[in-house]
Formats: sequence, C-alpha cells, structure tokens
Amino acid sequence: MTPLGESLQRARLARGVTLEEAERDTRISRRYLEALENENFGLLPAPVYARGFLRTYARYLGLEPVDLLPLFPVGYVEEPVLPPWPKVKQPRTWPSSGLLAGAVVGVLILIVAMLYALGGQGESGSQPFFGAQTFTPETRATAPAATLTPAVAAVAETPTPAETPTPAETPTPAETATPVAEVAPGKMPNLKGQDQSQAIATLQGLGLDYLVVQVKSDDVPEGQVIRQSPSAGSDIDPERVVTLEVSRGP
Repeated sequence: MTPLGESLQRARLARGVTLEEAERDTRISRRYLEALENENFGLLPAPVYARGFLRTYARYLGLEPVDLLPLFPVGYVEEPVLPPWPKVKQPRTWPSSGLLAGAVVGVLILIVAMLYALGGQGESGSQPFFGAQTFTPETRATAPAATLTPAVAAVAETPTPAETPTPAETPTPAETATPVAEVAPGKMPNLKGQDQSQAIATLQGLGLDYLVVQVKSDDVPEGQVIRQSPSAGSDIDPERVVTLEVSRGP
C-alpha cells in the first residue's frame, strides 16, 4: 500500500469513523471509499470524478487534498485499442465546369476540321482556308500584302473554385471536478436545473447507474438537466437506472 491509501485509512481509523459513517457523511459510495483506501483505481469512475471524491474524502478526514493529489495516479484507466479504419479510395470525379469546357473545345475542333476539309475540296483556283500558300513571281506582285485568317477563340477552362478551408476544431474544454450535491439519506436528490457534469457526479457518488438523454429545448440552457426519473425525494433503488433529460440547446 502506497502513502495515498495508507494516509486515508490511518486518518479514518484515528477519528474512529467506519466506512458506513463516512459514506453517510460524504455522500460517496462505500465501494469508492474502499477503492481509494485499497488503491483499487480500476473500480473508480473517470479520473476527473475520482479526483473530486479524493478531495472530498481528504477534507472529511482532516487531511490536505494538495498533499494527496500528487500521489493519485494519472491515466490509470486503460484506453481501448481500436483496430485501424480501412482505407477507402475516393472515386475520381470530374467537375461539371470541366466537362462543359471539354465539350465546347471538342465541338470547336470538329468545326475547324470540317472547314478545312471543305476548303480543300474547292475549285482548283481557290485557296484552302488554312495552310501555306505558294506564290510565283507573277502572282507575288499582285498578291495582297497579308491575308488574315480568322482565328478560333480558345475556350479557357473555368477555374475550379478553391476549396473552402475546413475550420479548426474547437478544443474541448477540460473537464473539471464538481462537488457532490447534498441529498437526504436514502432519497433521490433534486437534479433539475443542475449542470450535467454536476448531476453525474452526484449519481456516481451515490453509486447509481445513469442514462443521459439529450433533448432540444429553446428555454433551458445547453447542458442543464430538464427532468429526471425517478423524481426527487423518491426512495433510492440501487438496481434502477436513473434517466436524465439534458438540454442540447435550440
């Protein structure tokens, strides 16, 4: 046993307090108190709630939480190892603007080819629309200074719109430990109007299982408990799951 569990157990025995009395006074489940004293950290809830239980229990025993928190292990909960996601190849897609530009260029090339073929099939004295012309000394004098050939305008590809940069993810605020609400022994506390994390900490302190259901609400702020089942003041049933309806905002 390390100094953490030994200090808690020694302080409790020095005050002559049993685990049942500590459970009743601190509103923390006995199994969590035993887990802290025996250092069975795997039985504790999430670290943010477990550290809150440690603070409450230390103050109850007359100890300084700042002296015990450094002894509390960080990251004792093993993260589940998930298999890697399979690689999915994104199918190649062609933008509609690029297809339209390609079709226009193809039509223009076809028109130019047809005009060139028609020019080559003209009378023997006529000149083709395109291609080099041969001048003799007799015709050079009478030939025009320059012959302009109508140019075919090139269709510029429509620029693809720049991808909109994805906004950076807003960092999730760190969880903070919330005190356990005062409740009557053996009765359900009134969790309506409390913050979700505070209500969960209260239920975990009582050793109760819970289910959080988020509902849309225009009047209640986000993260606040709207309703609870069983209702406040009813007898606590350890085998029953407590349902919390929490607002997720409008």
